[in-house]
Amino acid sequence: MASYSELVQQITDLQKQADRQRKEEYSSVVKTIKKQIAEFGITAEELGLSSAKPAAKRGRKAAAKGAKAGRKPRAKRSTAGIKVAPKYRDAATGNTWTGRGKMPRWLAEATASGRALQSFLIPVAA
Repeated sequence: MASYSELVQQITDLQKQADRQRKEEYSSVVKTIKKQIAEFGITAEELGLSSAKPAAKRGRKAAAKGAKAGRKPRAKRSTAGIKVAPKYRDAATGNTWTGRGKMPRWLAEATASGRALQSFLIPVAA
C-alpha cells in the first residue's frame, strides 16, 4: 500500500495531467463552437450573452463559479429599477410603503396591534 506522501504526489501528478488534458481539449471545443455559431448564424443575444461579460474579463473564479453552479444567470425583471409611488402611508408618522417587498416594521406592528391594512391605503386621485 502506498504511503500518504506517495498518494499526495500521485494526486498532484494527476491534477497536472488533468490540466494539460483540459488545455488540449479546450481549443478543439472552442473551434467546434465557433464553427457552429458561424454555420447557423447564432448571435450572442440568442445565447443570452449580450449583457454578460466574457468569462475572461470576469476572472477565473467567477467563470468557474458560474460553471460549477450549472445554471443560467437570473434574467432581470422588466420592472427592476422602476420607482413606484407609495401605496400605504401612516398619517401620524408620515412613513410610507409601496406595497412591494417585505412589509416594513412600522406597518407590521400596526397591523399586529389590530389596525386594518386598508386603513393605511393612500387614496388614488381620479
